[in-house]
Amino acid sequence: MNNQGIFMKFRNILRQSAAQSDGNLALKTAVKNWKNYHGTKWEHAKNIFSEKLRILSKQLADQCNFIACHRLRRTAQIFNLYSRIYDERTIKYVIEKFGHTFLRNGKTKPIYMLFGASIFQWDQKSITDSEIESVTEDMNHVTHLKDRSADAHYMDSWESLIDRPHLKAWRKAIPETCLYEYKIYGTYNDVPARAFYDVNLDLEFRKHWDNLVIKLECIEEDRKSGQEVIHWVVHYPYPMYSREYVYVRRRNIDVENKVMVIVNQATDHPSYPETNSYVRVHRYFSKIVIKPHTTFDENGFDYVMTYSDDPKTSLPSITYNWMASTGVPDYVDKLHSAAKQLHEKPWLKRTGKFYDEENKTEVPAYQ
Repeated sequence: MNNQGIFMKFRNILRQSAAQSDGNLALKTAVKNWKNYHGTKWEHAKNIFSEKLRILSKQLADQCNFIACHRLRRTAQIFNLYSRIYDERTIKYVIEKFGHTFLRNGKTKPIYMLFGASIFQWDQKSITDSEIESVTEDMNHVTHLKDRSADAHYMDSWESLIDRPHLKAWRKAIPETCLYEYKIYGTYNDVPARAFYDVNLDLEFRKHWDNLVIKLECIEEDRKSGQEVIHWVVHYPYPMYSREYVYVRRRNIDVENKVMVIVNQATDHPSYPETNSYVRVHRYFSKIVIKPHTTFDENGFDYVMTYSDDPKTSLPSITYNWMASTGVPDYVDKLHSAAKQLHEKPWLKRTGKFYDEENKTEVPAYQ
């Protein structure tokens, strides 16, 4: 083979190699473009699917909420119907059987809490602004509470129970009942008003300084108004059952008039129905107004506390008088001591300990 033939053959080999390389490059480019196209398309499809799923989930939640409310209304209607047909004992039996069947395995409370969130009506059961203002008015009569000889008749309808320089207590019969409304006036010079206010609100710390507390917790809160629903169980001496309270609590600090107000009012809550374990107290209210001598954070303040409850027990009048004359001073002394310790030793709140000054011992929560 001459030189020209060798050259032509070598050129053909190079052309085939170049064509093969161009083909591989074209194939790679096509695969890459295909991947990019379908990747973008898949991402777009995924976003559309996610948005559709979000809309579907919202519609499903709205529908479930509608169905739940409808079934709750139907349940209430059925309950009202059967309450007309059957006696109370039969209804209680049916409800208990329902509870054992559907609300066992420790799931009772979350289910009740779910219902409670949709049933409890703050607009109907909350403490109003006018009630807060009426409690504030009590502090306008402090002068007459301090000195009964003052030219006023504010307490003429009240019976005096305790008359001490720093503590006074009265009671007044509630018409058409066997109950009394109690009013307490007190003053302290060794602790700020804010500490006394805080210790009245601190549920966790109260479990340590009040040895009659069995249960005490906030079960619901309205963030808009700052009001709370409290569940409180109080120990009663044997053989009486302990008493149970469910109440709404509202607090307010009036900077302009320099007063602090706390109002508690009995209510009911679907998460905490009555049981056989405790006696539920339905008639209960407590109102306290605190006014500092100077500022909220300096030592010295006056307070007026008004309260009433129906413990649902028949006790002789002499027993009630004894409870008022001894129980009230004991309670306010503990309240004052707790406020003082919380102010002087704020770390006690973190450790959960309360020091009993009289017995020189640390007091744990009630067991």
